[in-house]
Amino acid sequence: MIKIPVIKAVCVSLVLAGIALAPSAEASPTRVPTATTSVSCLPTPHPVTTEQTLALFELAARKIGAVRTTGAKRYPFGALHSSPDYAYTGATGWTSGFFAAELWLLYQRTQDPRWLEAARAQTRGLMKLATYTGSHDLGFMVGLPTGLGATLDPSPEQQAAYAEARITAARTLSQRWNPRIRALKSSEYGGKWGLIIDSAMNAPLLIEVGQAIGGPEGDELVYRGTEHMLTLARDFVRPDGSTFHRMAFNPKTGALIGPIPGQGLTGDSTWARGQAWALNGFTRAYELTGNAELLDAAQKTAAFWVSKVPPGCIPAWDFDIDNSRAPRDSSAASIAADGLLNFRRVVGDTAADHGAYADVTLGLLTTPWMTTARSVNPGILLQQTLNVPSDPREGSYVWGDYYLLRALSAD
Repeated sequence: MIKIPVIKAVCVSLVLAGIALAPSAEASPTRVPTATTSVSCLPTPHPVTTEQTLALFELAARKIGAVRTTGAKRYPFGALHSSPDYAYTGATGWTSGFFAAELWLLYQRTQDPRWLEAARAQTRGLMKLATYTGSHDLGFMVGLPTGLGATLDPSPEQQAAYAEARITAARTLSQRWNPRIRALKSSEYGGKWGLIIDSAMNAPLLIEVGQAIGGPEGDELVYRGTEHMLTLARDFVRPDGSTFHRMAFNPKTGALIGPIPGQGLTGDSTWARGQAWALNGFTRAYELTGNAELLDAAQKTAAFWVSKVPPGCIPAWDFDIDNSRAPRDSSAASIAADGLLNFRRVVGDTAADHGAYADVTLGLLTTPWMTTARSVNPGILLQQTLNVPSDPREGSYVWGDYYLLRALSAD
């Protein structure tokens, strides 16, 4: 992911030690440290209730309805804990598609034409990004809102336009393919050809579009998307199911060079949000392909998550931290919950019963002291972090909000 320079960096050395200013007592649940990471937990974990879900969507409608946007010019990004106003990005920010996706989920739930018009307006500017070659996050930026629009918009003309934007975005993303590495380039990191685990959420766009259009071009898109996910499974997933964030490769030979520092504690640590991206993305890729190696990657990454974070808890920003004052990341928990619910739907219940685990996680994330119900913050889910090595302060961000709403929208 590219870093959005909207929040000032603060004392990095304290962060790398896993230390940050503690949040206010009112916003902080009971802490239950484990041997591997710091967690914040419900005193009495319980599955999310119907009443909690209703209250969360009412909160989302109130908060999102109050946000002022200007269509294709400004896209909500996030806000620090006590801030009443969003920071915004342009359309080319990697997070630009999440707020539009939130609008589509509100329309899906309410069928209110006001949400439909807002979702259309916010998505319209993003469709122009389908030919944008400057980002590896087109799945987030274009794929999410247009995918929802193609499913939910009642207009056949609009559906066709969204579908065409998705096809174009997949073709554009496919241009980042390196046949020797068998992956889509994420970016240059320290002057090296780099790949990040976050791409597990974007590569499935190629598989989805390829299966939809068929033919030789469709087959090639499916191949590239699947091979990308298999490269991640091979080189990013450790034997215990934990994951690296960034890896460097030799683009001429395809050889793996090794991990490079990213948003985790070190290049060799397990960044919590990256772990969540992995289990969610591998589950989706298996759903699309039926590939046994991708199922194995989904099972391993999911099992690692649930073994390290007790039910009804959120983890510190990195799994290799054991410090009760370390910043946490509720967005990682919402992404993981969404992925685990899909795991239950696609794979079925397992001995670990990942779906029931996800229900209890949502029981935590929808409580008033985890949300903005008592806050001036314009978002929905508090105790999210952006990029702790640059800034350890917590707030709300659109990606965590979206995956919370999506998890609560799951059938």
